[in-house]
Amino acid sequence: AIVGLSTENPNVAVARLIYQCSFCTKYLRHFVIKFDFENNFVMKVGQEPPWDVSLNPTLEGVLGTRAGYYKKALISESQGYGIGAFAYYRRIVEEIIDDLLDDIPNLMADEELNEYLQALEEAKQTHVTQKKIDLVKDKLPAILRPSGRNPLGRLHSTLSAGLHGETDEHCMELAEAVRETLVFLVTQIETTKN
Repeated sequence: AIVGLSTENPNVAVARLIYQCSFCTKYLRHFVIKFDFENNFVMKVGQEPPWDVSLNPTLEGVLGTRAGYYKKALISESQGYGIGAFAYYRRIVEEIIDDLLDDIPNLMADEELNEYLQALEEAKQTHVTQKKIDLVKDKLPAILRPSGRNPLGRLHSTLSAGLHGETDEHCMELAEAVRETLVFLVTQIETTKN
């Protein structure tokens, strides 16, 4: 139902719409929609209650206090803000990198483990996320390198390149792959170590 219509500008109209669930008749969602007749477009400019992003419990548990960043990244993606999504994904990577690197030895054995632990000790000497990743990325176990690809090595460099030199549109093209890579790494490490 349209409950309000503003037409201060003859080429633009703003309407408040209310959606009521036809099944339960209790659930309501309010939208503010802008109609631009001159440029021929319709745009949602507001919503109450706001769009909700729920995470699966494993991912939310692994991300902990960073789950809010992940939700903001998803919202940025849904609104077409690729650089915004990249900023949140990169923040997550930078904040969880030490925990991820500390959990990886649980997935290894013998000589592979010894090589990784040497690289990990060197990585702990720096605060630069990209350097940490560069030191350990070639030492990851096969379970974290599907089809021989190295997701950890690509993740941070893709995020950094996107934030420092790519367009919003290009970041949007890559956002889904970045998100899936991040989710793969954190859930694979979490589920395999248990």
